[in-house]
Amino acid sequence: MPIVTIILVVLIFVYWYWHLKNLFKGKHSRLFALLIIAYFLLTLFPSSNVFFFWLSSFQIIWFTLYLQLSFVSDVGLLVYRQIKKEKLSSVFCLHYFRRVFVVSWIITLLFVCFGAWNNYHYRFHDVEIPLPGLEKTIKGVYFSDIHLAAGFPKSKMERLVHDIDSIAPDVVFFGGDVADASNEYLSEKGFDSLLKEVKAPLGFYGVIGNHEGYLLRSGSDLVAWMNQNGIVTLLDSTVCNQMFCVSGRLDHQYASHLDLDRMTLDYLSVEVLKQKEKKLPWIVLDHQPKGLDGEKPKILPDLIISGHTHAGQFFPGNIIIDWVWELSEGLGYLDGVLWFVSSGVHSWGPPVRILTKSELVVFKFVPKK
Repeated sequence: MPIVTIILVVLIFVYWYWHLKNLFKGKHSRLFALLIIAYFLLTLFPSSNVFFFWLSSFQIIWFTLYLQLSFVSDVGLLVYRQIKKEKLSSVFCLHYFRRVFVVSWIITLLFVCFGAWNNYHYRFHDVEIPLPGLEKTIKGVYFSDIHLAAGFPKSKMERLVHDIDSIAPDVVFFGGDVADASNEYLSEKGFDSLLKEVKAPLGFYGVIGNHEGYLLRSGSDLVAWMNQNGIVTLLDSTVCNQMFCVSGRLDHQYASHLDLDRMTLDYLSVEVLKQKEKKLPWIVLDHQPKGLDGEKPKILPDLIISGHTHAGQFFPGNIIIDWVWELSEGLGYLDGVLWFVSSGVHSWGPPVRILTKSELVVFKFVPKK
């Protein structure tokens, strides 16, 4: 971890400790503040138990909101003191710190209730994209970032499978980050049998995300799980059918974890070039929308599809995300390539979305005139 990050984390916790300490009177105020911090840290990490998963999610959101509210309130209080030129009484300060604490809990409850509902009810995002070389219109479905775990209700997976079936797509694409739980947990909850129900005449293709790499460290092979349950997982490889070619790129962090280099687009285009007489359109699945990373391939994909960003998930992440990613959501161009970034069908960590939407993307690929 970079030294700057460590210093920032330490400063945040010192600031938090100072706020918590001022909630209490007397000599035990420091102890109470430390106990709250210890409780937070002990319940921070997600669990396979639904109750503890939601407890952890609530704590993360509260911590984020409490820091924001405390900072804004402190700045306001500082300005007030400068204007009034008067010292604040200890009673005023005690009430001030307690009000900030209580208000943060109320806002967190509202965030969790609305945000959980918003995250559960994904939208249908219809996107029409002209593709050169396409002989006729085809319908595709794309979903990513489902993060199957205790916070993903089985009913949502059942609805997702039903919705895909009702759309009757010609092809289905999956953009990575299938789970944050072990293979055994996924099978125990019946997610494997549900995923097997996803069918499409031209295939069900997917790639891995950074979270597949995280789970690999704990001994879970999610790539094998995906392949066993109907997804043709493309690991730096390309397949072509009578309508198009599709390549799947190895995720940056997954490759780094295995100490592998990602194959170049030139390597992936070899299979595409074999179909040059047919002039098939070329679609690439790449979990993270990082652009071409300095590559200058001989031919460019006609479309690259990504996920990963969650569009920032919840406020203020939805604002910060645009500073982190050049294209954080929707359709645009990166390094001269038409690129689509989905906000994902679910969320990471807390299953909550504020000012962003979960989505199932329905592509209408039409011949480019």
